[in-house]
Amino acid sequence: MRALLPVLGLLVFAAPLPAFAQAAPAAHCAVSVQFGSYAMGIDRPAFERVRTLLAHDRGVLTVEHQRWGREGETTLCVQLRKASDTRRVFGRVKAALPARPKGPVTLEARGGLRFTAPRSTAR
Repeated sequence: MRALLPVLGLLVFAAPLPAFAQAAPAAHCAVSVQFGSYAMGIDRPAFERVRTLLAHDRGVLTVEHQRWGREGETTLCVQLRKASDTRRVFGRVKAALPARPKGPVTLEARGGLRFTAPRSTAR
């Protein structure tokens, strides 16, 4: 039994992190949009709407797409041309999200801005 303890300890540290731990927004993102899943994939129409909005916004410098889940869970990490665009872009993305998305959507920005879309009641 004592011989197994070091092996078990190694397995604990070698185990992959849970999906929610991997989804933590990157500190280097001016704005991050996390699309989660309730075991049925992300809200793809909402994701495409946000991605299109960001692609056409002149204040957006880059958008990095970070996949972290098995069902399409994704974080969009947005870099802006000017820090003063943060609130504007945050507001535009928030307005583009559906009132009740198919999966959890969390929007965060520098300066402590945070919004989590309410859970959909439709199944």
